[in-house]
Amino acid sequence: MTKIEIFRKNGRVIRYKATGHAEYANHGEDIVCAAISMAMQFPLGGMQDVLDITPRYEIDPEGYLEVDLRGMDFSSKGNEVNTLLDTMVLMLKELSKGYPKHLKLVEKEEI
Repeated sequence: MTKIEIFRKNGRVIRYKATGHAEYANHGEDIVCAAISMAMQFPLGGMQDVLDITPRYEIDPEGYLEVDLRGMDFSSKGNEVNTLLDTMVLMLKELSKGYPKHLKLVEKEEI
């Protein structure tokens, strides 16, 4: 199972991470894993390639991804960043409803 944690501050996503594998199908054939990877890497690519923002991140092909926006000043592009991240969360919520045995989504508010 893939566990995804979304960390928010004042309602906005400031960090997210995924651990594990969906184990829906064999490696290379797992559509759930592919959908999760796409959903989570889409905002990262959008931030880097479209908005010219480089968040701290770590990707391990063995089943780990973390993106950290804490302490970054992207206020001039805040609406765009929030749109990317909120769209990612929406997609992950839909995936977790459709594949509850393969994806656990946890949202937390940081203080």
